[in-house]
Order: sequence, then structure tokens, then C-alpha cells
Amino acid sequence: MRPLSESEIRHSFINCSQGEAQRIHLPGHLARTDWGSQAFLGWIDPRSPHRGYVVAETANGPEGVVLHRTPHRGKPTAQMCQFCLTLHGGTGVSMYSAQRPATKKERYSSLGTYLCSDLGCADYAVSRKRPEGIRQMEETITLEDRKERTSDNVERFILRLKERSGS
Repeated sequence: MRPLSESEIRHSFINCSQGEAQRIHLPGHLARTDWGSQAFLGWIDPRSPHRGYVVAETANGPEGVVLHRTPHRGKPTAQMCQFCLTLHGGTGVSMYSAQRPATKKERYSSLGTYLCSDLGCADYAVSRKRPEGIRQMEETITLEDRKERTSDNVERFILRLKERSGS
């Protein structure tokens, strides 16, 4: 992923107004981010822990999505993140939903998926982070291929989010 400025990040969001994008709390580690090793930029809002953000390089340039985390219900079980394909035990994976972008004529709908609760998928994909207490699948692909697979999964999610209902 290429380095993104604060302005590029704020203008990338496809499912919120520009006013809302200006009020997003950006991660404090932007200046220290190793952009070349990132599949995408993901973070949890420190002031609203049920909100998360994802910004990815797509064919249309950087595109960002505002996500809402659903609180865990029931007994925690092992689950897999749909971006990085990392297995997590307990509450390591959460259901996130994103409002679809809409015009005035369309009604809003949302799209959900299971993701790493901390949105650290980019780090899990290249083994900088490992979930505790659960054995991972043995993979034969390289770390670079895992990073690319994660990027592709994020881009597919963004494309699905932009699709209109019934089309």
C-alpha cells in the first residue's frame, strides 16, 4: 500500500458524508506506519470502540469504509476473519457491518462480515501478530501472497458494498 496523507484518507470514505469524514479520529500511528507492508489500513475509533474504519488501495484509488461492530452475543466460539483468514478463539472475531453508499432516491442498506475484532488483519496476514490460544492452519503460500489475498478480500468487500440491491 502506498503512503496516504490525512487528507487522502478523509476523502476516501465512500459510506459517510465529507462532514462525518472530517470528524473521524485517525489513528495516532500514521507517521510510523510501514505502508509497504500493509494490505490495508484498519483501526478502531478510540472514542467509540464500536466503530472501525478500513481504507484500502483499490482500482479506483484509496477507498475507505466506516464499520459498526455488533456486540458479541452468546457463547464465544472460534471463528475466522473474512479478510485475512486468521482463526481466532473467543471474541477475537466480530461481526462488522457497513452502510451502503446511497443516493437520495435509494434506501440505505448494509453489508456485514466477520473480521478481526481489533481490525489488525494486515498484521495477522503477515504474521506480525498471532492470536493466542488457537492453532492456525498451515499455509504454503508466501507472506506476500497472504498480504495480496487480504488486499483482494478487502477490495471485494468494498465492491460488494457499492453494488446496488437487485442489480
